[in-house]
Amino acid sequence: MLRRNDLPFYMEMTACDTLRDRHNLPGQDTDTENQLLYVANGSCHVKISDRTVKVAYRSIVYFHRYVKYDLEIPSGENNLVYRLHFRPSQNSAHLDLDTLCQNNDIIDGFMNYRNRYCVLYDQENTSSTINELIREFHAPSLQKDVMMTALLTVLYIKMSRTFFTKRKAAGIHYISEAKKYIAEHSSEPLTIQQIADAVGISRSHLESLFSKYAGRRITTHINTVRADRAAALLTLTRKDILEVALEVGYENRQHFAREFRRRHGISPSQYRKLYGTVGGDGAG
Repeated sequence: MLRRNDLPFYMEMTACDTLRDRHNLPGQDTDTENQLLYVANGSCHVKISDRTVKVAYRSIVYFHRYVKYDLEIPSGENNLVYRLHFRPSQNSAHLDLDTLCQNNDIIDGFMNYRNRYCVLYDQENTSSTINELIREFHAPSLQKDVMMTALLTVLYIKMSRTFFTKRKAAGIHYISEAKKYIAEHSSEPLTIQQIADAVGISRSHLESLFSKYAGRRITTHINTVRADRAAALLTLTRKDILEVALEVGYENRQHFAREFRRRHGISPSQYRKLYGTVGGDGAG
Protein backbone atom coordinates (compact mmCIF):
# COMPACT_ATOMS: atom_id res chain seq x y z
CA MET A 1 0.00 0.00 0.00
CA LEU A 2 1.29 3.44 -0.91
CA ARG A 3 -1.24 5.68 0.81
CA ARG A 4 0.13 8.48 2.96
CA ASN A 5 -1.87 9.74 5.91
CA ASP A 6 -4.72 7.54 4.62
CA LEU A 7 -5.07 9.76 1.52
CA PRO A 8 -4.50 8.62 -2.07
CA PHE A 9 -1.70 10.19 -4.02
CA TYR A 10 -0.66 10.13 -7.64
CA MET A 11 2.67 9.65 -9.39
CA GLU A 12 3.96 12.00 -12.05
CA MET A 13 7.17 12.21 -14.03
CA THR A 14 8.78 15.57 -13.21
CA ALA A 15 12.21 15.52 -14.88
CA CYS A 16 14.47 13.62 -17.28
CA ASP A 17 18.27 13.91 -17.12
CA THR A 18 20.45 12.97 -20.08
CA LEU A 19 23.84 11.73 -18.85
CA ARG A 20 26.78 10.89 -21.12
CA ASP A 21 30.45 9.75 -21.01
CA ARG A 22 32.65 10.65 -18.06
CA HIS A 23 29.76 11.78 -15.95
CA ASN A 24 30.31 11.08 -12.23
CA LEU A 25 27.56 11.85 -9.74
CA PRO A 26 28.62 10.94 -6.18
CA GLY A 27 26.30 11.29 -3.22
CA GLN A 28 22.96 11.07 -5.01
CA ASP A 29 19.84 10.84 -2.84
CA THR A 30 16.37 10.03 -4.16
CA ASP A 31 14.80 11.77 -1.13
CA THR A 32 10.98 11.76 -1.65
CA GLU A 33 11.31 10.78 -5.31
CA ASN A 34 11.34 7.47 -7.09
CA GLN A 35 14.02 7.41 -9.79
CA LEU A 36 14.75 5.24 -12.79
CA LEU A 37 18.10 4.88 -14.56
CA TYR A 38 17.88 3.55 -18.10
CA VAL A 39 21.06 2.66 -20.00
CA ALA A 40 20.27 3.59 -23.60
CA ASN A 41 23.81 2.84 -24.78
CA GLY A 42 27.03 1.47 -23.27
CA SER A 43 27.09 0.99 -19.50
CA CYS A 44 27.42 2.67 -16.13
CA HIS A 45 28.34 1.81 -12.54
CA VAL A 46 25.99 2.28 -9.62
CA LYS A 47 27.30 2.06 -6.06
CA ILE A 48 24.85 1.55 -3.20
CA SER A 49 26.34 1.09 0.27
CA ASP A 50 29.31 -1.24 -0.31
CA ARG A 51 28.00 -2.83 -3.49
CA THR A 52 28.90 -1.63 -6.99
CA VAL A 53 26.82 -2.90 -9.90
CA LYS A 54 27.73 -2.57 -13.58
CA VAL A 55 24.54 -1.84 -15.50
CA ALA A 56 24.67 -2.58 -19.22
CA TYR A 57 22.80 -1.58 -22.36
CA ARG A 58 18.97 -1.61 -22.10
CA SER A 59 19.04 -2.36 -18.38
CA ILE A 60 17.18 -0.43 -15.70
CA VAL A 61 17.86 0.49 -12.09
CA TYR A 62 14.73 1.48 -10.19
CA PHE A 63 15.13 3.36 -6.91
CA HIS A 64 12.47 3.83 -4.30
CA ARG A 65 12.42 6.79 -1.92
CA TYR A 66 15.33 7.68 0.37
CA VAL A 67 18.04 5.70 -1.40
CA LYS A 68 21.59 7.06 -1.55
CA TYR A 69 23.86 6.05 -4.40
CA ASP A 70 26.86 7.03 -6.52
CA LEU A 71 26.64 7.02 -10.31
CA GLU A 72 29.68 6.72 -12.57
CA ILE A 73 29.48 6.76 -16.37
CA PRO A 74 32.86 5.77 -17.82
CA SER A 75 34.35 7.18 -20.99
CA GLY A 76 35.11 5.46 -24.29
CA GLU A 77 31.86 3.56 -24.94
CA ASN A 78 29.54 6.33 -26.18
CA ASN A 79 27.58 5.80 -22.99
CA LEU A 80 24.12 7.30 -22.70
CA VAL A 81 22.03 7.07 -19.54
CA TYR A 82 18.62 8.61 -18.91
CA ARG A 83 17.47 9.34 -15.37
CA LEU A 84 13.74 9.74 -14.89
CA HIS A 85 12.32 11.43 -11.78
CA PHE A 86 8.92 10.51 -10.35
CA ARG A 87 7.23 12.47 -7.57
CA PRO A 88 3.98 12.08 -5.64
CA SER A 89 1.25 14.49 -6.67
CA GLN A 90 -2.23 15.48 -5.50
CA ASN A 91 -3.35 15.88 -9.12
CA SER A 92 -5.72 13.05 -10.09
CA ALA A 93 -4.76 13.53 -13.76
CA HIS A 94 -1.56 11.60 -13.00
CA LEU A 95 -1.03 7.89 -12.35
CA ASP A 96 -3.06 6.51 -9.42
CA LEU A 97 -0.29 4.15 -8.34
CA ASP A 98 -1.95 3.52 -5.00
CA THR A 99 -5.04 1.99 -6.63
CA LEU A 100 -2.87 0.17 -9.16
CA CYS A 101 -1.03 -1.52 -6.28
CA GLN A 102 -4.28 -2.39 -4.48
CA ASN A 103 -5.61 -4.13 -7.57
CA ASN A 104 -2.41 -5.93 -8.60
CA ASP A 105 -0.33 -8.04 -6.21
CA ILE A 106 2.64 -8.11 -8.60
CA ILE A 107 2.90 -4.31 -8.76
CA ASP A 108 2.31 -4.04 -5.01
CA GLY A 109 5.13 -6.52 -4.36
CA PHE A 110 7.46 -4.64 -6.68
CA MET A 111 6.72 -1.26 -5.06
CA ASN A 112 7.20 -2.67 -1.55
CA TYR A 113 10.41 -4.58 -2.26
CA ARG A 114 12.47 -4.44 0.93
CA ASN A 115 15.84 -3.72 -0.74
CA ARG A 116 14.57 -0.31 -1.93
CA TYR A 117 16.18 -0.69 -5.35
CA CYS A 118 16.49 -3.32 -8.05
CA VAL A 119 18.29 -3.93 -11.33
CA LEU A 120 16.07 -5.09 -14.18
CA TYR A 121 16.97 -6.49 -17.57
CA ASP A 122 14.75 -5.69 -20.54
CA GLN A 123 12.64 -8.84 -20.85
CA GLU A 124 9.39 -7.02 -21.62
CA ASN A 125 10.66 -4.51 -24.20
CA THR A 126 10.47 -1.91 -21.44
CA SER A 127 12.97 0.25 -23.31
CA SER A 128 10.34 1.11 -25.93
CA THR A 129 7.98 2.38 -23.21
CA ILE A 130 10.73 4.44 -21.60
CA ASN A 131 11.65 5.99 -24.95
CA GLU A 132 8.00 6.88 -25.54
CA LEU A 133 7.81 8.41 -22.06
CA ILE A 134 10.85 10.57 -22.72
CA ARG A 135 9.52 11.73 -26.09
CA GLU A 136 6.08 12.51 -24.67
CA PHE A 137 7.58 14.33 -21.67
CA HIS A 138 9.51 16.72 -23.91
CA ALA A 139 6.82 17.18 -26.55
CA PRO A 140 4.03 19.79 -26.24
CA SER A 141 0.64 18.08 -26.47
CA LEU A 142 -2.94 18.74 -25.42
CA GLN A 143 -3.24 15.09 -24.38
CA LYS A 144 0.08 15.00 -22.57
CA ASP A 145 -1.24 14.04 -19.09
CA VAL A 146 -3.39 11.27 -20.54
CA MET A 147 -0.50 9.84 -22.56
CA MET A 148 1.97 10.10 -19.67
CA THR A 149 -0.44 8.32 -17.31
CA ALA A 150 -1.05 5.56 -19.85
CA LEU A 151 2.65 5.08 -20.50
CA LEU A 152 3.49 5.09 -16.78
CA THR A 153 0.86 2.42 -16.20
CA VAL A 154 2.45 0.24 -18.88
CA LEU A 155 5.93 0.96 -17.48
CA TYR A 156 5.05 -0.17 -13.95
CA ILE A 157 3.35 -3.31 -15.23
CA LYS A 158 6.38 -4.22 -17.36
CA MET A 159 8.86 -3.52 -14.55
CA SER A 160 6.80 -5.60 -12.10
CA ARG A 161 6.61 -8.54 -14.50
CA THR A 162 10.36 -8.41 -15.12
CA PHE A 163 11.05 -8.12 -11.40
CA PHE A 164 9.11 -11.27 -10.54
CA THR A 165 10.49 -13.20 -13.51
CA LYS A 166 13.97 -12.33 -12.26
CA ARG A 167 13.14 -13.45 -8.74
CA LYS A 168 11.76 -16.76 -10.02
CA ALA A 169 14.93 -17.34 -12.06
CA ALA A 170 17.04 -16.55 -8.99
CA GLY A 171 14.95 -18.95 -6.90
CA ILE A 172 15.37 -21.77 -9.39
CA HIS A 173 19.12 -21.07 -9.48
CA TYR A 174 19.35 -21.45 -5.68
CA ILE A 175 17.40 -24.70 -5.80
CA SER A 176 19.74 -26.01 -8.49
CA GLU A 177 22.79 -25.11 -6.41
CA ALA A 178 21.23 -26.70 -3.31
CA LYS A 179 20.47 -29.92 -5.20
CA LYS A 180 24.03 -30.04 -6.48
CA TYR A 181 25.40 -29.58 -2.96
CA ILE A 182 23.09 -32.30 -1.61
CA ALA A 183 24.17 -34.72 -4.35
CA GLU A 184 27.84 -34.12 -3.52
CA HIS A 185 27.40 -34.41 0.27
CA SER A 186 24.46 -36.80 0.70
CA SER A 187 26.64 -39.40 2.43
CA GLU A 188 27.53 -36.86 5.15
CA PRO A 189 25.39 -35.59 8.04
CA LEU A 190 23.44 -32.75 6.42
CA THR A 191 21.44 -29.91 7.93
CA ILE A 192 19.25 -27.43 6.09
CA GLN A 193 21.26 -24.59 7.61
CA GLN A 194 24.45 -26.11 6.23
CA ILE A 195 22.95 -26.29 2.73
CA ALA A 196 21.58 -22.74 2.98
CA ASP A 197 25.00 -21.44 4.03
CA ALA A 198 26.60 -23.24 1.09
CA VAL A 199 24.33 -21.56 -1.48
CA GLY A 200 24.35 -18.17 0.26
CA ILE A 201 20.75 -17.65 1.44
CA SER A 202 18.85 -18.02 4.71
CA ARG A 203 17.42 -21.34 5.84
CA SER A 204 13.84 -20.03 5.76
CA HIS A 205 14.32 -18.66 2.22
CA LEU A 206 15.72 -21.97 0.99
CA GLU A 207 12.84 -23.92 2.54
CA SER A 208 10.35 -21.51 0.99
CA LEU A 209 11.95 -21.83 -2.46
CA PHE A 210 11.89 -25.64 -2.34
CA SER A 211 8.24 -25.63 -1.36
CA LYS A 212 7.31 -23.09 -4.05
CA TYR A 213 9.36 -24.26 -7.04
CA ALA A 214 10.29 -27.89 -6.31
CA GLY A 215 6.91 -28.81 -4.82
CA ARG A 216 8.36 -30.64 -1.82
CA ARG A 217 10.32 -30.11 1.36
CA ILE A 218 14.10 -30.05 1.19
CA THR A 219 14.30 -32.94 3.70
CA THR A 220 12.17 -35.00 1.32
CA HIS A 221 14.65 -34.30 -1.47
CA ILE A 222 17.61 -35.30 0.74
CA ASN A 223 15.95 -38.60 1.67
CA THR A 224 15.05 -39.25 -1.98
CA VAL A 225 18.67 -38.78 -3.06
CA ARG A 226 19.89 -41.10 -0.31
CA ALA A 227 17.26 -43.76 -1.00
CA ASP A 228 18.05 -43.78 -4.72
CA ARG A 229 21.77 -44.08 -4.03
CA ALA A 230 21.04 -46.89 -1.59
CA ALA A 231 18.95 -48.69 -4.23
CA ALA A 232 21.95 -48.67 -6.56
CA LEU A 233 24.22 -50.07 -3.85
CA LEU A 234 21.71 -52.76 -2.94
CA THR A 235 21.43 -53.77 -6.58
CA LEU A 236 25.10 -53.68 -7.56
CA THR A 237 27.01 -54.66 -4.39
CA ARG A 238 27.03 -57.30 -1.65
CA LYS A 239 27.34 -54.69 1.12
CA ASP A 240 25.45 -55.32 4.35
CA ILE A 241 22.19 -53.35 4.79
CA LEU A 242 23.63 -51.39 7.72
CA GLU A 243 26.77 -50.66 5.74
CA VAL A 244 24.64 -49.30 2.90
CA ALA A 245 22.64 -47.18 5.36
CA LEU A 246 25.77 -45.61 6.82
CA GLU A 247 27.34 -45.06 3.41
CA VAL A 248 24.39 -43.08 2.06
CA GLY A 249 24.16 -40.86 5.14
CA TYR A 250 21.86 -42.50 7.70
CA GLU A 251 22.96 -42.99 11.29
CA ASN A 252 20.99 -46.16 11.95
CA ARG A 253 19.34 -49.03 10.10
CA GLN A 254 15.78 -48.29 11.31
CA HIS A 255 15.72 -44.71 9.98
CA PHE A 256 17.19 -45.90 6.70
CA ALA A 257 14.61 -48.71 6.31
CA ARG A 258 11.73 -46.33 7.03
CA GLU A 259 12.84 -43.71 4.49
CA PHE A 260 13.73 -46.35 1.90
CA ARG A 261 10.27 -47.93 2.15
CA ARG A 262 8.69 -44.49 1.83
CA ARG A 263 10.57 -43.92 -1.43
CA HIS A 264 10.46 -47.40 -3.00
CA GLY A 265 7.44 -49.02 -1.34
CA ILE A 266 9.34 -52.06 -0.04
CA SER A 267 12.12 -52.75 2.47
CA PRO A 268 15.82 -52.65 1.50
CA SER A 269 16.12 -56.45 1.75
CA GLN A 270 13.04 -56.99 -0.41
CA TYR A 271 14.41 -54.55 -2.97
CA ARG A 272 17.68 -56.49 -3.10
CA LYS A 273 15.89 -59.81 -3.58
CA LEU A 274 13.86 -58.38 -6.44
CA TYR A 275 16.52 -56.36 -8.25
CA GLY A 276 19.92 -57.46 -6.97
CA THR A 277 22.35 -58.59 -9.65
CA VAL A 278 25.17 -59.95 -7.48
CA GLY A 279 23.34 -61.41 -4.50
CA GLY A 280 23.41 -60.17 -0.92
CA ASP A 281 22.84 -60.91 2.71
CA GLY A 282 19.04 -60.88 2.48
CA ALA A 283 18.75 -59.18 5.88
CA GLY A 284 16.63 -56.08 6.46
